[in-house]
Amino acid sequence: MNMKLTTLCFAGLLTLTSFVAQPVLADEWNKKTEFRFSAPVQIPGKTLVAGKYVFQLADSDSDRNIVQIFSEDSDGNEDLVATLMAIPDYTEQTPDKPTISFEERPSGSPEAVHSWSYPGEKTGWEFVYPKDQSLKGD
Repeated sequence: MNMKLTTLCFAGLLTLTSFVAQPVLADEWNKKTEFRFSAPVQIPGKTLVAGKYVFQLADSDSDRNIVQIFSEDSDGNEDLVATLMAIPDYTEQTPDKPTISFEERPSGSPEAVHSWSYPGEKTGWEFVYPKDQSLKGD
């Protein structure tokens, strides 16, 4: 009887441990990605100064196209800079590292972040700029 109880407790512990270990995949869920910009860059509605930023998906089960951008200081503290709506950006090539693509801007203006891709996935996130900030359709 003691052997059965011990085996049952051990199996329960293993099951519980597998649930506790899942938060390790948090970066996979929110696609948390760090970028360092050496010059200012534009995002919809804002210009980011040179520095380190974290891009990630908002914690939402219903909408996987809400991107949050955090600035990171030298101590590793993060502050929310922007929450943006994005649209899926499909690529034929699966990136093997985090990728940012830029849109062309007039001379003297900061480059504008067009899209962000997470490694190993063919779908990234394209940022939608207000008409007065976009060069598309001009």
